[in-house]
Amino acid sequence: MFLFTNGKVLWGAVIAAFILSIVFYPFLPTQMPIHYDVANSPDLTVNKLAGTVMLPVLMVVFAWARKINWQFVFAVYILLICHIVVLCLAL
Repeated sequence: MFLFTNGKVLWGAVIAAFILSIVFYPFLPTQMPIHYDVANSPDLTVNKLAGTVMLPVLMVVFAWARKINWQFVFAVYILLICHIVVLCLAL
C-alpha cells in the first residue's frame, strides 16, 4: 500500500500518462472515440488533442488533491488505466 501512496511513484504515473499521450498522438485519428455503447460501437468522440490531454490533466488534479484525502491516490491509478485503454481503443 505504501508503494502506491508514495509521491514519487504517483507523479511517475502522471508523467507516464503524458508520455503515452505524446507517443500515441501522431497515430491517433482526428476524432477519438471516448465512449462506447452496448454494441461496442463509439457513440461519443472528441478531437485528438482533448482526448489525449483530458485524463492526464485529471490525474494531476487528483495527485494534488491527495493532500486533502489520501483516497484520491487510487483515482490517479484508475485514470492511468482508463487512459491506456482509451488510447489503445482509439488506434
